[in-house]
Amino acid sequence: MAYTPRTNNPITFGISLNGQKSYTGLEVEHFWECADNIEPRQLMNDYRDFLQAWLHGKIKKSTLVDIDVLKLFAGDLDNRADIDYREGHWDDDPDIVAGGKYFAKKQAELYAHIKKEGA
Repeated sequence: MAYTPRTNNPITFGISLNGQKSYTGLEVEHFWECADNIEPRQLMNDYRDFLQAWLHGKIKKSTLVDIDVLKLFAGDLDNRADIDYREGHWDDDPDIVAGGKYFAKKQAELYAHIKKEGA
């Protein structure tokens, strides 16, 4: 599955995100499942296309992505980091806490990249 930006001014994905870890892949699948309330509908479809492409290994650091899609993704990473890491559930499964910490790092990188690109 390929992802094609729909806007005239996409930016690169800008980060590396390890899709081999089970936490990362499962959570990105959950992002897809929870995207059904995104409006407008075209943005929801674009976001889901991006997530599917990522799950199939088609999104690299240099892949051009719509900024609105990147912002949604950064928000989902941030939300998951809150739930699994920042809220301090240290007695939970250590793999989940580590995954949340990884997402916290990656969302910070993605937000910095978006800001650097002026978006």
